[in-house]
Amino acid sequence: MRQFELILFFACIFALGWPVVFGTRPRRGLVAGLLVIAVGLQFQFEGFRWQMVPLYLTAIGLAIGDVFFLERRVEWSNRITRGLLGMLGLVAAVALPLILPVPELPVPSGPEAVGTTSVQIIDRSRDELYGPRPGGPRELMAQVWYPAELLDESTVTQWSEDWDVVAPAMARDLGFPSWFLNHTRYTDSHSSRPATLADGSYPVIIYSHGWTGFRTVAVNQMELLASNGFIVIAPDHTYGSVAVRFDDGDVVLNDPNALPDEETVDAEAYAEASTALVDTYAADIVSILDELESGEAGAFSEIVAGVDLNLIGVFGHSTGGGAAIKVCLTDDRCDAVLGMDPWVEPLVERDLRNNMTRPALYMRSDGWRDTPNDALLRGIAARAEEITYWLSIEGAAHNDFTVAPFFSPVGGQFGLVGSIPAGRVVPIVDNYLLGFFDVFLLGTGPAALDSVTFDEVGVVVIEPTG
Repeated sequence: MRQFELILFFACIFALGWPVVFGTRPRRGLVAGLLVIAVGLQFQFEGFRWQMVPLYLTAIGLAIGDVFFLERRVEWSNRITRGLLGMLGLVAAVALPLILPVPELPVPSGPEAVGTTSVQIIDRSRDELYGPRPGGPRELMAQVWYPAELLDESTVTQWSEDWDVVAPAMARDLGFPSWFLNHTRYTDSHSSRPATLADGSYPVIIYSHGWTGFRTVAVNQMELLASNGFIVIAPDHTYGSVAVRFDDGDVVLNDPNALPDEETVDAEAYAEASTALVDTYAADIVSILDELESGEAGAFSEIVAGVDLNLIGVFGHSTGGGAAIKVCLTDDRCDAVLGMDPWVEPLVERDLRNNMTRPALYMRSDGWRDTPNDALLRGIAARAEEITYWLSIEGAAHNDFTVAPFFSPVGGQFGLVGSIPAGRVVPIVDNYLLGFFDVFLLGTGPAALDSVTFDEVGVVVIEPTG
């Protein structure tokens, strides 16, 4: 709970507990005034969120009782009843704010301030496959995080600049009402805009989200990398993203036909759709690489002067992980690849004929190990011509590679995340994510990969063939 939410909670405890402890109510209006002030301060400085409604109603009820109960003394029997039932009611009233808190992102570990900006890319060399009017040019929104010099007018951005379209779409995708995640509007990132790129030349890393993900679905990882000296670019994969808003205000939602439910189509149709989807994600990554090479004339003109095009990493989650691997199997510009539960089953034979010639790290959660997809990934690793790190995280779930662990402390009980608390699984992922790119893009040494151990983590180093 946030600061003023806690103040309101303690004001309710005071209002409930004073008569229980002392056997008499405070002077009429004192408690009511205290509760009104506490509610007003919470609304003013933190804002309404629906999870607080039970506590708001509790405060209102206690305030009304303070004003309208004429008898100020409270008998012993009533004191006991009030204490027991009242405390149970207060516990119930704060259950929702505790189960669904306003997510708080970790402070990035690096020394650099983080700036961010978003750009729209139109790739006229590619036809759009999805949506109501396929055939036009492929359009993408992409966000950049970079080491920054902050300005006097720099302000911290929200965790998602498009939270008002992303949060409702996420909620509907999870089977909840559209307003269910609206409290995430109060979650700030640790990135600022406007901000100038800090002096220097930086490796660039491209992140690719999963099916029904979005560009800030792992915003804490983007900030971690940027604060440690990388420029990070994450696109919304249009029609694969849960929702994206373009510069002109148009909102594009996920196209479910891009990856139909396996139970609604035959195996061949599903395989064709999944291959087309991963190919599209991979082509989006290539479009970003091409745009970077356009220099000042391209969409990334604000930061391109600080991009070291000789040091490029690619990583992704799920569908985006498969796309990252496809790019690094086929595009010489990739220097290192990392996949988080990468979905490689849609890769076709022409892709798999290429041996991986870049250092790779493959992270896998419980549900993605010992599967046909894992076996195919193992084959890619076994044929690699560069070192591969084969990593498993016991107790982690597929969504633990995103911001999902921050959304609820009991998410594991509902199967939304794994059994490892956010305070444990996030540092594990961050350690190997940053350590891998530190080693293979910045050349800062292997300590983070070879020396730091976690009980939940198993790492096998696969030496290159030949």
